[in-house]
Amino acid sequence: MSMIAETVATELGTMIVCTPGILGGKPRIKGHRVGVHRVAGWWKLGLSVEDIGERLTTLTPAEIHAALAYYHLHHEEIERFLEEERAACRSLERTPPTEP
Repeated sequence: MSMIAETVATELGTMIVCTPGILGGKPRIKGHRVGVHRVAGWWKLGLSVEDIGERLTTLTPAEIHAALAYYHLHHEEIERFLEEERAACRSLERTPPTEP
C-alpha cells in the first residue's frame, strides 16, 4: 500500500493571522490592519467583494475572499466580534459630548 502525501491547495491558511497587540489579537488579513470582522460586516450589509475592494484598495480579491471564508468557518467567533463592535458604537451614541 503506497502513501500519498497531501499538500495544501491554497494559501488560505496563511492569509488570515492573529497577532497579539494588533486589533486586539482578532483575526486579520496578513500584512494589513483589516480585521476579518470588518470585511464580514460590510459583506453582511450587502457589499460585494468588488465594493469592499473599492473601499479597501490595498486588499486583493483573494484576500477579501479569504476573510469571508474565515468568517464562514468561524461564524460564531466573528459574529461575537461584530456584536462587541456594535455594542461599543451604541455606548458611544449614548455618551453625551464633554464640554471644552
